[in-house]
Amino acid sequence: MCKKSCGNLLACLLAAIAFIPGVAEAVPAGTRIFDGTTWRKLTKELPRPAVVVFTTTDCAYCPDVIEALAVDLKKSKAKTTLAVVVMDGASQPESWLKEPHYRKADALYVFEGQATALRFGIDPGWRGLTPYLAMFGRSGNPTFVIGSPSKKQIAELLKP
Repeated sequence: MCKKSCGNLLACLLAAIAFIPGVAEAVPAGTRIFDGTTWRKLTKELPRPAVVVFTTTDCAYCPDVIEALAVDLKKSKAKTTLAVVVMDGASQPESWLKEPHYRKADALYVFEGQATALRFGIDPGWRGLTPYLAMFGRSGNPTFVIGSPSKKQIAELLKP
């Protein structure tokens, strides 16, 4: 085959793949996929201390919570990771990434898969309210918080 026909074949294959369900919903640049295996990996590999904020693009309180957390964590002497997981971002246009509060995150994820099953894998008692935080202290399991964490919870998170 000549190079020209190979190039056309590749273009045709890529175009066809774009119409396969799930593949067409490309994850915006700068984000990572959050699927059924991600939570287990994060709980093992996430540097401590860390906060994972689960949010949606239409959450009215989430931007303020993310911004306040970013400020509080930056003030601390401890190097703290702030991860944000956008639960409805895969079906949204890339424009949501332009929101300034998402740029405060050290890592940005987007749900891929059945949201109810993913939430259950994180915390079986979680019913989808946002913002939902998983706060990882220096060791141990996360502390889950709905809404904005208290100053006491942040101090506990950052405790050496």
